[in-house]
Amino acid sequence: MKRYRPGTVNEAQFCESPGSVKINRCGERMMEIARYFDAVKDRYHLTSDYALAEKLGIAQPEANLMRRGLKIPKPELCIKMAKLLDKNPVELLLIAQKDKAPKQAKEYWTLALTAVDVMLHVPKRPRYLPKKVEAIGRELKQLEAQTLTYEGAAANAEAVRLMETAEQSVDAMMERWNIWKKGEALYPNYLLANQAAARRHVRIRRLLILTQEQMQHDATVADAIQVMEDQRRAGVKVFYAFRESLVHSPAFQRLEEDFRKYGAAEDMNTAMFDREILIFSQTYGSVPLGMVGTPTPITMINRLQISWKPEMIRELDPAPLFDMTRYVFDYQGSGPFHEQLAYFRRSIRELPIRAV
Repeated sequence: MKRYRPGTVNEAQFCESPGSVKINRCGERMMEIARYFDAVKDRYHLTSDYALAEKLGIAQPEANLMRRGLKIPKPELCIKMAKLLDKNPVELLLIAQKDKAPKQAKEYWTLALTAVDVMLHVPKRPRYLPKKVEAIGRELKQLEAQTLTYEGAAANAEAVRLMETAEQSVDAMMERWNIWKKGEALYPNYLLANQAAARRHVRIRRLLILTQEQMQHDATVADAIQVMEDQRRAGVKVFYAFRESLVHSPAFQRLEEDFRKYGAAEDMNTAMFDREILIFSQTYGSVPLGMVGTPTPITMINRLQISWKPEMIRELDPAPLFDMTRYVFDYQGSGPFHEQLAYFRRSIRELPIRAV
């Protein structure tokens, strides 16, 4: 029988199981870290635990216990073994922590190991790969808060991804409708994603909110009609409203206040997907496109928030706006739109003044 140095292991922590396999007091084998001791023996052709102990700079009984999975190595020893095996020390340190964690915590250490394993095996080149993993890591950190935030080009790309996942319905409201114009941020990628969703029989409703100032310019009126025509051809059910009229609706006033409360941009752009996840713009910016000649300014969504918080889904749902037939109109072509616009221009003088 092998003799063990006093104090090397607390014998009360272990019991014999059938077949003389040592288990810990939780009834679990502590074997995962043990394979690295065997790996050191194999790599350096060590034929005994005594030789292993000498290689690691520890006592032979300690090496024997650890190799059999009956004792957890200290961090310093994990780092030393990692160097001998040309491995990242984080890998061994996490496995050692998992081995000594209580039963109810082991699954979380397993998740941590999985995440670290991904990180450790991401090549440094091409540079896109570590950047992509870094972005995924940021997203995972945000998931617990039921909110994701994207900036720059990623904000516009994420809107496309959301549309690609829609299964039943999308209800959208846009004040910065000019970003749908040809050459702007949402054209054509997001428009094509809308078309693909419509072909999957997703019901898409989009409300464009127009202003009196915009409708004073023939060129802007033509732009609005073109945007609505593009949407309609893509399978979107298009609606429009004039802001100076819409602000007299208590329902719209409440919705506007709620969006401000959650940090939405002054010009509201939002969409609800399948009545379970919401996006809205927080800031916009103008980016000059072109390095030769006069740059073309492109309107971008600088910051986009995605949320599935129940209270935000409840408070920021744009769906009720589509039932407000006094203020919201179904786009049925340029002719009926011009008629409604003419009526708006006549009636705007009679509306009580309200800040918009």
